[in-house]
Amino acid sequence: MNALDILIADDHPIFLKGLREVIESGGNYRVIYQAANGREAVEGVRSKHPDVVILDIDMPQLNGLQAAEEILLTKPEMPIILLTMHKVKDAFMKALEIGILGYVLKENAVVDIIHAIQSVTEGNAYISPEMSTYLLRQKHKTATGAGDMLATLTPSEFRIIHLVAAYKTSKEIAEELHISEKTVSNHRMNITRKLSLSGKNSLLRFAIEATGGSKTGF
Repeated sequence: MNALDILIADDHPIFLKGLREVIESGGNYRVIYQAANGREAVEGVRSKHPDVVILDIDMPQLNGLQAAEEILLTKPEMPIILLTMHKVKDAFMKALEIGILGYVLKENAVVDIIHAIQSVTEGNAYISPEMSTYLLRQKHKTATGAGDMLATLTPSEFRIIHLVAAYKTSKEIAEELHISEKTVSNHRMNITRKLSLSGKNSLLRFAIEATGGSKTGF
């Protein structure tokens, strides 16, 4: 099996060095390019053609969100992981809106980064467990419009929405509900169509906003 080529970007050389060591010791991965700012990261993606991109959110010239947005304009399927020191819901929701699949807290990067790489290369979202816990604890009032939209769902679809909001993959949902992954995929497509959702991560974004990320209530 060929090694996955990784591009990493961070403006702190010591962190960058440590991140590279963790990635290259964690499996069949090799870091082919290191960038010190967002602009270098965008140019590195164009010239080096990595399989996965890992971006710090706080960088000069272009921050991680801006760099990711530029990258995804030309490579919309590129798996991107965002590194952040901040537990901020707005930045997280913006990352989902752009199409970023991975969101990892820097304080947990040593533990989380390999799991994140594995997940995003399979097309699944990955959020650091500590970030998930933080979001679940946030008090969130469901918007009236979102509540009305949820009312159009069947009980099975409603249950799946809550599992999606808990960052479960289709495989995990299938195992929890004792149904096939194909059935889960059909439910997700039906929900997306009913709610007129479009774009990468649109269902996850809606599920988080509409349910407050709650694992309860179904």
